[in-house]
Amino acid sequence: MREVRGGSSGPGHRHGDGTGVPRCPPSPVTGREAGRLLRRAPSRRCSCPGHVRIRMAPHRGRLRRRRSVPAAPGGHGRARGGRRHVSRARGDGPCPPPAPGTGHSPGRDGRPGTCRCHRLPAAPGAMLILRCPARLQRLEDALRRSLPRALPVYGAVLNINRGNPGDFEVAVDAWPDFGAVLARRSGEAPVDDCYWNLQAAFYRDVGAYRALLETPGCLRWDAAFHIFGLQDGVATVSQDIAAAKGVELEVSEYYTYLHPDPSTLPEPQLDPDVRVGTLSPAHAELLDATWAYGGNARSRRYLGELLERFPSLCLLDRAGEPLCWTLTDGFAAGAHGFTLPSQRRRGLMRALTVLAARRALARGFPAYGHTATGNGAMQRLQEALGHRRLPGLCRFVLHNPALARAAP
Repeated sequence: MREVRGGSSGPGHRHGDGTGVPRCPPSPVTGREAGRLLRRAPSRRCSCPGHVRIRMAPHRGRLRRRRSVPAAPGGHGRARGGRRHVSRARGDGPCPPPAPGTGHSPGRDGRPGTCRCHRLPAAPGAMLILRCPARLQRLEDALRRSLPRALPVYGAVLNINRGNPGDFEVAVDAWPDFGAVLARRSGEAPVDDCYWNLQAAFYRDVGAYRALLETPGCLRWDAAFHIFGLQDGVATVSQDIAAAKGVELEVSEYYTYLHPDPSTLPEPQLDPDVRVGTLSPAHAELLDATWAYGGNARSRRYLGELLERFPSLCLLDRAGEPLCWTLTDGFAAGAHGFTLPSQRRRGLMRALTVLAARRALARGFPAYGHTATGNGAMQRLQEALGHRRLPGLCRFVLHNPALARAAP
């Protein structure tokens, strides 16, 4: 079966929404001309509502004229198998080639794909895992417009779109008009590992966020896990749901500091016997022994994975031993900063903070981190360097803390 298209008699009908697809023929095609064109021209599709598909009726030798199926609002036709595809007008276009291990299934010959994230927006109480690179890029752009409230989720999506070193995923309540997002590690979470099971949340509508958390399969409420974010509803929604389910919670509060322009930071001056270096997974034991939340096998594995997968920075003495260090977590935040007690008051952490912020800027990431509300020294240091404390608090909500403490 071949198809030709008839259009308006004016200067030409723009195919779809002005995304650069070639114009349709400027003049109408009559039934007699259609037979000649069907034999000569290659088959082309157009599902613009104003166009007419002309099909050769089987076994009759005559033409049949049929109106094209109207596209959904903002859409442009149907994908194969009757599925509607999100329009190019929304900046999505055909699926790019799949990334290894993403489970993405693009269509053939540039046709729309059938991956899960191409489906219609989810019904209330549903959840979608975004794996399509085009959708993830669009999510990154949307989160950038919601900064700084979306900062932790934004940092995770930046990592996902740049190779996904932490093996993360994002869950949304609907697409493309999402109301809530969770960023987390992909795969089955261990029941008692609250380090591995760490999730960042952002919402546009707190009701959508509540519905996402209550969606079957979204969370294991019998496991130990953290949810954190910069919005008050992150804690209050967990408290409401936990009260109904009989789940115990612990809430920790932090200040979040963000540097608006690390390029303005001065070049740090280091002592001649100090040099800049990086850490490796072999340093996990040292970091765990000096970390207030460490001291178990789960924390050591967590720190080892951070050192293996994400950037780290340290200052070394002449013998190559770390004196001061800072890590980066899967949400692109500076984490686990520490200076050995014997090396304090030398300006080491000040120099390291400047270096870490400038390196984050060079990688295209925000320079931010969370500081305990009782850590006045680190707060004063960051404010002296020009970091801005964001309004409100970042709350880390630990679910089932007794289960987490029982882990080896």
